[in-house]
Amino acid sequence: MRCEAVCRYLVTVFLGAWIGLGAATAGPVVEWAFEGDVSDRSGRGNDVLTEFPEFGAGKSGQGLLCRDRVMPVPDNPDLRLAPGFRIDCWVKLEAIGRSWQPILIKEGEYQLRIDPKSEGGQFSFFAHLDGWEPRVTSSTVPDTGVWYHLRSGWDGKDAWIDVDGEVSRSPRTGTPTATDAPLELGTFTGTLDEVRIENPKARDDSVARWLFEGDLQDISGNGHHLTGENAAFVPVVGRQAVRTGAQPLGLPDTRDLQLAPGLRFDVSVRFEAAPTETRVILIKDDEYQLRVNPPHEGGDLGFFVQVDGWEPRARSDKKVEPGVWYRIMAQWDGETVTLDVNGKRSEAGHRGIPKPTENALHVGGSGMLIDHLRVVNPRVPVLRLCDVRQERALLRAGRPEALTVTIRNVGVAAGPGSAHLELPEGIRCLGDSRRDTKALPMGSEETVTWTVQADSDTRGVAKIRLGAEGCSPVVAQHELTFLPSEGDPVPPLPRFAAGGTTYYIDAVSGSNVNAGTEPGSAWQDFANINGKTLGPGEKLLIRRGSVINQELTVSAAGTAENWAEIGAYGDGPRPIIRRDWDIADRCVLVRNPDYLLVRGLVVCYAAKGLVVTYTRGGHQGLLIEDCIAHHIEGLYRPNAHGIPEWRHREGAAGDGLGSSAGIAIVGAGGKGLMMRDCEVFQNSWGFFVKGTDVVIDRVYCHDCTVRNTSPHPAVVRVRRCVMKNSVLDASGWHASAGTMGIMLVDIHGMIIRNCTFRNMPDVGNHDQGGIDFEALGNGCLVEQCTFENNAGAAIEVLGLKAPQVTNLEIRNNRFIKNNWALRLGPAEVFIWGRRPDPSVCCSTGWIHDNGYITLPGVEFYVNEAPALTSWVLANNSGYVTVKELEQAMPFNRPPAVDAGQDLRTDLRTLRLEGRVGDDGRPNREPLRIKWEVIEGTGQVTFDDEASPETNATFAMPGDYLLRLVADDGELWLSDMVAIHILPPGTSSVAAWEFNRSLDKEGWAEVNPGTRLQEWKNEIWPTRAHPVKYVAGGYFVLAIEESSDAHLLSPAPLGIDLPGGEAITLRFQNHTPATTMRLAFTTEMDAAWDVAKTTTFPVVPNDNGPRTYTVNMTGVSGWTGRLHQLRVDVATGKPLTGTCRFDYIRVERSAANAKRPTPGRVER
Repeated sequence: MRCEAVCRYLVTVFLGAWIGLGAATAGPVVEWAFEGDVSDRSGRGNDVLTEFPEFGAGKSGQGLLCRDRVMPVPDNPDLRLAPGFRIDCWVKLEAIGRSWQPILIKEGEYQLRIDPKSEGGQFSFFAHLDGWEPRVTSSTVPDTGVWYHLRSGWDGKDAWIDVDGEVSRSPRTGTPTATDAPLELGTFTGTLDEVRIENPKARDDSVARWLFEGDLQDISGNGHHLTGENAAFVPVVGRQAVRTGAQPLGLPDTRDLQLAPGLRFDVSVRFEAAPTETRVILIKDDEYQLRVNPPHEGGDLGFFVQVDGWEPRARSDKKVEPGVWYRIMAQWDGETVTLDVNGKRSEAGHRGIPKPTENALHVGGSGMLIDHLRVVNPRVPVLRLCDVRQERALLRAGRPEALTVTIRNVGVAAGPGSAHLELPEGIRCLGDSRRDTKALPMGSEETVTWTVQADSDTRGVAKIRLGAEGCSPVVAQHELTFLPSEGDPVPPLPRFAAGGTTYYIDAVSGSNVNAGTEPGSAWQDFANINGKTLGPGEKLLIRRGSVINQELTVSAAGTAENWAEIGAYGDGPRPIIRRDWDIADRCVLVRNPDYLLVRGLVVCYAAKGLVVTYTRGGHQGLLIEDCIAHHIEGLYRPNAHGIPEWRHREGAAGDGLGSSAGIAIVGAGGKGLMMRDCEVFQNSWGFFVKGTDVVIDRVYCHDCTVRNTSPHPAVVRVRRCVMKNSVLDASGWHASAGTMGIMLVDIHGMIIRNCTFRNMPDVGNHDQGGIDFEALGNGCLVEQCTFENNAGAAIEVLGLKAPQVTNLEIRNNRFIKNNWALRLGPAEVFIWGRRPDPSVCCSTGWIHDNGYITLPGVEFYVNEAPALTSWVLANNSGYVTVKELEQAMPFNRPPAVDAGQDLRTDLRTLRLEGRVGDDGRPNREPLRIKWEVIEGTGQVTFDDEASPETNATFAMPGDYLLRLVADDGELWLSDMVAIHILPPGTSSVAAWEFNRSLDKEGWAEVNPGTRLQEWKNEIWPTRAHPVKYVAGGYFVLAIEESSDAHLLSPAPLGIDLPGGEAITLRFQNHTPATTMRLAFTTEMDAAWDVAKTTTFPVVPNDNGPRTYTVNMTGVSGWTGRLHQLRVDVATGKPLTGTCRFDYIRVERSAANAKRPTPGRVER
């Protein structure tokens, strides 16, 4: 069941519609002057809850600085939309964002905002009346640095907006629905000032409400006036509060105050001294209490209801401090106790039948001020539609499928009624769609079942409408996704017909003045093709061996019979789109393609790799095949990366992607999408996929080791998707909010089959497991997968804030020694339940016929919310050894591939000693082996590219990266080896390649100046750890304001120095430094000596790695036996930036001995 449906219904019942409730409100309900505080001066208690308010120059005095962060004001009746509602404020913008920017918004009721540029960029006001549109839009397009006086509102007939006296109106009629959403301020960049809200016809659903403005009168109109002999009234900002003294205020029992589902309190409290014992804020004995817990229980706030016992309580988990105003909202909905303290929510599941008493209500006690206490207690039936269960996880066209829903009453007794199933086009109900329901006492439930069928693969949203005597109507939604009657979704495959122009790019010998339509007249780069749309049969081919530092930006409009293509031609290494390793870089952007094939490319060294984005629906047909994406890094949460020169910068715009994905298919969602035979590594997010009818096949995602920004690949908002025959090996590493092998969100009809998830490391993150079912989704299957050696749980079903996945089947999988770091559970399969909200903890599914080997202290299955979720376990078997498990479940293991040791030699022909291994599955056929060149300075010839052991001949000296692939026809893996062909007569005396992740090979960074940084973004808070690690073939070192940042080699090196030595360093210098320094000690030195140094020039702010060779012949003291090396990145002046060291070598040649020069620089 959709969470939105539950929330809408509960709001309607618990809060009530505005019609006919309470008395009208006179005067402003909000006045924020922002003169150094965020207090409400209207006397209504609507203070802004923000931990770190910032103030600057306002329209008058000070104003509130808004930094694109949410600042909430808790809901109350004063803030709910009603005829006559009116906002008056002043706004000044510092920046104009690309998306829409709310100034004030109450979700589901109203918003005042700046529209996105794509919609005109004006100020607009929306009143939500059965939907947001139509809005009313001003004629003013705001500019930065200008104060605008905004007035807006709804009078029951029109929505209107006034900008600096220019008024616009739009007819808008209907009945608003109250929500419990907070009013949120400030999700724009600028200043807000002098905010006033009037709501004269606001209707109050309170059964009691006390403002304490000099008296104890109940303003709800229900006559519940408090009494107290020692009450004193104290002025606070904009209003008064009551000090009760040692004797609390009292009110005799009434039915309005008795515990019932929906009971809610809203109160502000301040303690004059730190409580040293239990302090009761309000209590009705044997029914409920709100209090400060005693010090030995934490000294925090707690809310209790007496339903078969006082526990469990909801608690704030933060010790109460004196002098702080706490806005507290406490509620029991029949299943959960909830406590909101200054906008931070805690919950505890507590289900049962309350027993009313005749005890009085008592409010307050010594040492506290109380302000604005409100009680809501609707005392109505509260029906919930929950646990919408499918007979099977996967719905198939052409067969009947049972849907069962549970109706639960958590309110007072409900009469008989009916449930009606409404189905979308293409899905029909077999039998009567209407079912009668019985009367339900409080706490009881009933199940209803329908049978539905679709004749073809389709999807849509079913609505279940429930009505019963004494109840408001309830509507729930359940998305139905039908797969084909047999097999998996099959996207269209490329077809080509005659015709269509082919465009050629040759970075080596092309020219942009050429025609570009023949290999001999190729263009040099993308300047002539960018912005164009490839039509049916048109191709853009890039010559192999090309390396292009430029973004490719195209679209495609192929047809089902004649696809467009982006690919390669010629011989040699596949073409590389290699950028500047900057956070603003992107390699490829393809917009709104139809029937496009992309294959054979490498994208690397950017913040975004190959990105396909859909700005609108209706597009279909995409195949990304045999592409490689690596070193795509940096975008996660704002400023998380830890790279000083990237701080406060964003990624490339225009694609709807906020993460560094090697390959991404995002946006409005295309249809018929496939990614296969691709390799992604050393990326922050390996891949990111959205869409319908999606296939992810034979993808190898591995070693995504990026400090701060490598959480996981992601599949989000897919309908009918299969991921198969893929290997995810350490596909995430380090991120503040957690890491997993893959994250899945809002997935419907997804199959994960024959995949391997392994080796997720433990670096102190959350999670660190295999599959993360993060939130949302229905009808998914995980089968025939292997989960092995992950630091966290193999499978997690989370939720956290959004509803969990439902109807998930986990069957016939192997679980091998996961959760060795004892994370969630600790278990192999973990169901989260720390927020006992039935609209969140609502997962359902089946776990059966799996095999597992668990480590000590790790269970196979742990469910934290058994009362709220529904899982069936059957025939899951434990084993002692891996051999026993593999004999019982003989799945295909990926081939083993080792490309051999890195080599350094001056020989042009050498032996490659690769190794491969296989289990003979699936068909007992020999492995398909292939060597290829990924990068290199010249041509490479393999004697036998299909043999792991073979000779290779290199055309010229330089650095080469070779790739060895082993493929069993179903699964494949690869490995890479670095080959360094040295100049003739040169030998490598010592070398540090930094090709093993997290292995600094004995080197150490000293004084980089970086530190752990906390970024307190209210939406995406994060931490940025210092960047000083080895991954992806580089020792990456970030430096900030350091005058002495350097690298130290291991010691003792013990290298004899007969003469002819040089130090060769290959690195990217992304700092302003123009010179760096080498220092050394020999075995005869007791300390570093400034005489034993030499400086060498470097290219400042370089856009890629460069080779520097420093000839040590003639350098003072370079003799004897070398003890240690030092690379001084900063040489006295404060330096900020990042260096990425590919390798450091000590070389020897006769030529160096004859040439006592400083050295040379090579690209």
